[in-house]
Amino acid sequence: MATRHGSRYEFPGLPVESVDAGTNLLLTGPALGGTRELLLRLLLGEDGVLVITADTSARNVLEAFEGVGGRLDRERVRVVSCTQERADDLGEFVASVGSPGDLTGIGIEYSSQYEQVYARGYDTVRTGIYTLTPLLVYSEDVRPVFRFINTVTSRIRTADGLGVCAIDPSAHDERVVNSIAQPFDARVDVREREGALELRVTGMPDQPGEWTAVPALS
Repeated sequence: MATRHGSRYEFPGLPVESVDAGTNLLLTGPALGGTRELLLRLLLGEDGVLVITADTSARNVLEAFEGVGGRLDRERVRVVSCTQERADDLGEFVASVGSPGDLTGIGIEYSSQYEQVYARGYDTVRTGIYTLTPLLVYSEDVRPVFRFINTVTSRIRTADGLGVCAIDPSAHDERVVNSIAQPFDARVDVREREGALELRVTGMPDQPGEWTAVPALS
């Protein structure tokens, strides 16, 4: 299980070296190619967990988080859902926003949930966004999404948190992906090869720069 020691976040079981508190990672890979699994595994630990989901329901996110070994704890786990799917029975686990295009609403709910988790004693929070693609599709302009991401990553950096955001590069022009990547400290490319998940990291030293196998969940 991932843990945090001192000023660094660690990821046991994954071929990713520990990173400084305040680090933001951009995951790039196909939506159905293991990217969500890797994102959720990077969020594992005893820290607070916040997931903004834009293209799969909050229920699926929570089930998938449990599926990779996450512990569902109402004190520290929150989902901000903008998929328009009702999840009334999930109670305080979920805060809903009407549309992936409502970036202001997403930002407000994210800040509110972050403050609630922090108030419960979790001063380290891991944030995941899965994925940025619907936000870009609804916006039809990269600039508002860039400003939103810049605001979120700045908050994570200031609060000594960890940010992990995913995007499907095949769904966007390369210039859009490069623009979105600017606020992030490193890029983690994800792919499936012969049924196995692989990753490589660019933009950060002491990380696997070549394609490296990701151990399967035990």
